Amino acid sequence: MNINLAQETDLDAIQKVVETAFSDEENKIISKFAFDLLTETASPSIQSWVAEVDHQIIGYVSFSPIFLKSETDLSGYILSPLAVSPEHQKQGVGSSLINNGIDRLTKAGAGVLLVYGDPDYYRRFGFDEEIGRAFVPPYPPEYPFGWMGVMLNGTAIPHSPIRFACVAALSKSQLWGDTVQNETLRNHPEHKYV
Repeated sequence: MNINLAQETDLDAIQKVVETAFSDEENKIISKFAFDLLTETASPSIQSWVAEVDHQIIGYVSFSPIFLKSETDLSGYILSPLAVSPEHQKQGVGSSLINNGIDRLTKAGAGVLLVYGDPDYYRRFGFDEEIGRAFVPPYPPEYPFGWMGVMLNGTAIPHSPIRFACVAALSKSQLWGDTVQNETLRNHPEHKYV
């Protein structure tokens, strides 16, 4: 398996992975979200990665920057979405994509990585609810236990909660708290998207 930086030419294959990984009611929203992330320009840049086997994309993940509303120079990202083709799930594809992202963000000097997903899945990568409580997302998650973070590069957890903004693609309430998000959080821990 190879992990490569996603290109706009990968969009059809990425959307196919999303469509097969998520239910019919979810995949249209998440497919549009993946499109928006891959075509949005941000600074720092959005990092999207694909897992490939025999030149076929079987997994996808994106890490988008957050913009802290404080005087701190801390930089951070959100892992969202993560999708793996059903026939390749439970084979370490999602873990490889996440670990690749954590490694690259750490090397780039990021201080925190956040995610909204199944705690049992994401704790394996060092994500913790206490760190999630230190960062206040633009929309309150219905399941606060799923809002988690991991500090990178030995960065200290902030003493008081910090609000932040997201890239345009992630600044839509439907990705944070409606029925689609909540259904995903309850039923698909291997590919949470916020």
